[in-house]
Amino acid sequence: MTSSPSSTIASGKALNGSLLPRFVRWLGVMGYAKSTNRFYISSIRLLLEYLDELPATQVTHLEIRDFLAVFAERGVKPASIWRCLCGLRCFFDFLNMGGLINWSPPRFVRLRRLKKTVPPVLNEKQVRELLGATRNLHERAIIEIIYGSGARAGEVRNMRIEDVDLVARRIRVLGKCGYRYVLFARAVVGCLSRYIGERKNGYLFTSRHLCRRLHVFQGSNGAWRSYFYKYDPVLKRSLRTYWYLPREKAQTQQQALRKLKRTIPKITRDLPVGHRPLGTTTVRYIVTRVGLRVGIRVNPQVLRHTFATHLLDHGADIRMIQKMLGHISLKTTQAYTHVSMGQVQKVLEKCHPRNLRVHGIR
Repeated sequence: MTSSPSSTIASGKALNGSLLPRFVRWLGVMGYAKSTNRFYISSIRLLLEYLDELPATQVTHLEIRDFLAVFAERGVKPASIWRCLCGLRCFFDFLNMGGLINWSPPRFVRLRRLKKTVPPVLNEKQVRELLGATRNLHERAIIEIIYGSGARAGEVRNMRIEDVDLVARRIRVLGKCGYRYVLFARAVVGCLSRYIGERKNGYLFTSRHLCRRLHVFQGSNGAWRSYFYKYDPVLKRSLRTYWYLPREKAQTQQQALRKLKRTIPKITRDLPVGHRPLGTTTVRYIVTRVGLRVGIRVNPQVLRHTFATHLLDHGADIRMIQKMLGHISLKTTQAYTHVSMGQVQKVLEKCHPRNLRVHGIR
């Protein structure tokens, strides 16, 4: 007895729908970074939508190629297509390991190698200009710690005060592969000490703005309504609190919004210091904003590249740089050898015959 097409479609969609939650739980076991998990999950969700009624267990490398082609037609960067393929390989390896398939179709799909690009770096004069463009201790401390230690933006946002050792000049951070120590330069100690102040614990860099932007809404009766989140120290979480402005106090939207802000005490608008860390996007925004003041295009990753390149220019061993950056493979660190031309320039100046004649040696 053969099954009807409708039952096949239903079973295919039902199977695909049951595989995604299991794969999500498996990613949690694998211990990938949260950003990697989000990208893999979104890639698999797009694939399952593309397959429609076709069960994932019946997919071949041809469907994978067609899906990646549709993905590329949207204008996605080649690096993102590579990451998508890595997510597909992880998903189908998961199915293969579970015995649902006997082979992994994405493993039979090959993409062109990505072109190696030279990461941008700042010179030492630009770094000084960047530090001089900071307007408060908060901005200064973030840029000092990134350039002075080479830490990732995600590691910076997770730094905690109790993990900072100002004497040994090191910070215990949570990186891509677990906890590690980052060392920072001697010049960072004074800035970091002033920024920490009297605080003893909590996140090093905390958000001091509203959790959500305030809005006011006017009802049909002309009254203004809104809500905000008030932090409860007992429950250790924010609770929604509603606000109401009667119609008889007729005001414009801007007037109602100003009254709402005056109504909310600052201590209720913000979590206590050390409870809510900066977002990774916020760290990037702060660095970029400071750079724009002096006409420099910069972000946390550029500062990280600059940290490694300047160390290499001043004679640091590449394996030591690998340790400071937290790279597992030396090949990742070797990308900075293409950037750092300082040592090459010194060799050229010292050894080339034309330079020797100019300086009167020959």
